[in-house]
Amino acid sequence: MTFERLGQLIARRWILIIAIWIILAVCAVVAPPHWDDVTLDGDLAYLPASSPALIAERELAAAFPDRKAKSQIVIVASRRDEQPLSDEQWQTIDRLASPFQNAQGIEWLSQAEAATGDERTKLLDRAGAALTEAELLDYDAAEPVWNLATLAKLQGNDSDAQQQKAQAIALDPQLENETAATLPVDAPDWKLFDVWTRHTEVVGKMLVDPEQKAGLIVLQLTNELAATDNIRIVSQIESLLNERRAEITAAGDTQLEIGVTGSAAIGGDMLLAAKESIASTEFYTIALVIIILLIVYRAPLLAMAPLLSIAISFCVATWLVAALTLVDQLPGFGWWDFEVFKTSKIFIVVILFGAGTDFCLFLISRYKEELAECGDPGAAVAKALHGTADAICGSALTTVVGLGMMFFADFGKFRNSGPAIALCLLVTLAVCLTFAPALLKALGRKTFWPMSVDSLQDRQHDSRANFWEWIAAAVSRRPGLLLVLTVSLLLIPAWHPIWLRITTGQAVEVSYDLLNDLPDDRPAKQGAKQLARFFPIGQANPVIVMAKTETGDFESKAGSKAIAQLTKRLFAADPRVVKVYSSENPLGHQPGRISLLTSEVFLKNHIRTREQFLPQTSPFQGKAALFRVVVDENPFSLEAISSVENVEQALAEYHANASSNWQDLQFYISGTTAGVRDLRSVTKNDSQRIELLVVLGVGAVLLMILRRPVVCAYMIASVLLSYYATLGVTEWFFAAMFPDNYQGLDWKAPLFLFVILIAVGQDYNIYLATRVFEEQRRLGPTAGLRKAIRHTGGIISSCGVIMAGTFVAMCFGELLAIVEIGFSLTVGILVDTFIVRTVMMPCFLTLWTRRKNGGDASS
Repeated sequence: MTFERLGQLIARRWILIIAIWIILAVCAVVAPPHWDDVTLDGDLAYLPASSPALIAERELAAAFPDRKAKSQIVIVASRRDEQPLSDEQWQTIDRLASPFQNAQGIEWLSQAEAATGDERTKLLDRAGAALTEAELLDYDAAEPVWNLATLAKLQGNDSDAQQQKAQAIALDPQLENETAATLPVDAPDWKLFDVWTRHTEVVGKMLVDPEQKAGLIVLQLTNELAATDNIRIVSQIESLLNERRAEITAAGDTQLEIGVTGSAAIGGDMLLAAKESIASTEFYTIALVIIILLIVYRAPLLAMAPLLSIAISFCVATWLVAALTLVDQLPGFGWWDFEVFKTSKIFIVVILFGAGTDFCLFLISRYKEELAECGDPGAAVAKALHGTADAICGSALTTVVGLGMMFFADFGKFRNSGPAIALCLLVTLAVCLTFAPALLKALGRKTFWPMSVDSLQDRQHDSRANFWEWIAAAVSRRPGLLLVLTVSLLLIPAWHPIWLRITTGQAVEVSYDLLNDLPDDRPAKQGAKQLARFFPIGQANPVIVMAKTETGDFESKAGSKAIAQLTKRLFAADPRVVKVYSSENPLGHQPGRISLLTSEVFLKNHIRTREQFLPQTSPFQGKAALFRVVVDENPFSLEAISSVENVEQALAEYHANASSNWQDLQFYISGTTAGVRDLRSVTKNDSQRIELLVVLGVGAVLLMILRRPVVCAYMIASVLLSYYATLGVTEWFFAAMFPDNYQGLDWKAPLFLFVILIAVGQDYNIYLATRVFEEQRRLGPTAGLRKAIRHTGGIISSCGVIMAGTFVAMCFGELLAIVEIGFSLTVGILVDTFIVRTVMMPCFLTLWTRRKNGGDASS
């Protein structure tokens, strides 16, 4: 009686209810916080604190406090014909690097102004080195010279400052009346920690191809590779490079090619592609829902009801979620830890539009029946809500519980995203149970304009009743045969994922390759291909190994010997390791290629070498050593992860055989590949845990609603079968689409498919089963089953098509991961709608009813 009373209240106070929701939506749009202001992104930053890569990062930060680089942007310069670069082209590359060194110098100057003592002196020295190199790289540029004048003034050398300022004005007379301390005035904040060019001491030689065919400029960033701010940084740098490309072409050089890649560039392009995917998903979701509603119902106002409801729920829900991220700022709530991510918006859009439309159509379908019988919109709303609210709430609750189980993940993005989407769905449920029926009361019979309720029923009866009558009759005659046939059909694509689940614990091979996930036209992917033609592809993202000891001393002769031994051991750890940089091997040469006649002997004692590979501050001085290991593989690939594991094994063997002075050695491995390795391990465990919890949680909800354990168990089993079949079909499809570079589905696809399909897939199960049980109480087992199939078949198929349509919208995204998730969810919902719900569920209910009634088909 609770929902019937709610319906009666809505029928009486419909104006007030509509007004309240509209006011809330307007406030949500206008008032802060706004979604884009609080959302985050990134993957590796949300690994659990106990992850080896994060532990290594903390140890590295303690031993090398000045080393703050977390990602890189690598600018690649080469000739299109792959011939050696000319002297003029090398000068062009140098001039390209100058603005970055200048920006780095400005950053050091800015930090120096706020520092004191030795720290100030150190920062000024770094600023001087960066600005001097900027001047060297482009001798026609006035800005580095002007900034050197500011540096000289800060150091108290007024005469040098005057000379530098005069030189800058000579290069650019427009600076005569300039008053700014540093130039450019609006210097870009690129989060630079360091800039490496071919002229940078120690590291410069590693940035030039041995055959002089290519050169690199490496920008070390303090941002994590998938930090949201990288979108801005990559876009600004790409704009600067486009200007330089235009100048190169205008100068008549058609061979020099400038590309950009590196972990930060890949992360920035990935986030930009995700942003574009969100925009396209929103557009296509709305467009497809409108088109499908108009085609199916041919009633504009009927389409308006769910769309208005979803629009209001989306505004209110996203504002509420954004507000919850700020709760930790309230006094006493410092323990609160809730974050939301930009990519979560894709799932919020499609699930809210899909599920919200379904909720509204369940209500509208029943409202149409009741309105045809009683003729009073108010009474029809109350009866429709009474007849459908339990099923709608049950449907929503399975999805909310399923998504809520992601809270138990160790990976931060899973742990926060699932509950955030679930909360948005709860808001949608509240809107669909209050605003939507109030809107139906306001529209009355006009809801179905331009048709009357009676004519609409007649049309739908004529077009659909015969089909669903035929389905009901077929199910009644041959339930066992139809059930065996459909299960056999689904087992064909499902068999391989099921077998993998049994033998390996994972239903499908997954990929963590962010680079492969990017579209081919993205600059970072094109730059990576350009880089791989001349350098090991891992050059831009080396594996960082740190050795730490308490009893030994890496600054001693024995320590130098240990570093040399470890360098050789790292080379031998895996055939894909092509370079190992260390204090004993600063140029990264293979063992046996180091010549005592080269300058490398002197580089070992260079101050920059020591700063790069040995801690310079107490208490870590002499107690740690750093190694940069270059693996000639895509740093996000399974092959690179395998190399890291081989490196770990080699280090473990070295430790087991180390002399007594070095038996306390500890090794820490960090870098992009190490982080991806940990992400793979954490998410694999999370997936297994979440899948079990989702099955148990959804099963408990079904049992609470239906109170029929056998039926509930079958519902879970049928959706599990459709999940495995969908995985198999999805894997077939993408393996056929990308036969040359398919490595497996994106790592997020199987989990989101499982959670959403198992949870959302029960919507139609519940709606069908509750209607079957309702009709069976009035008409008997067989007659009730047939009537339920006839009355729900059309609405379930319509809702399934609409839900699938919202997921199809994800297939228009830029990221392959989003496309894979959208495709798999579309296939899964269609399988659920037209196979599981249309055939398997009615067949099972028929068999189950017959068994309960002693095999009497007519009872």
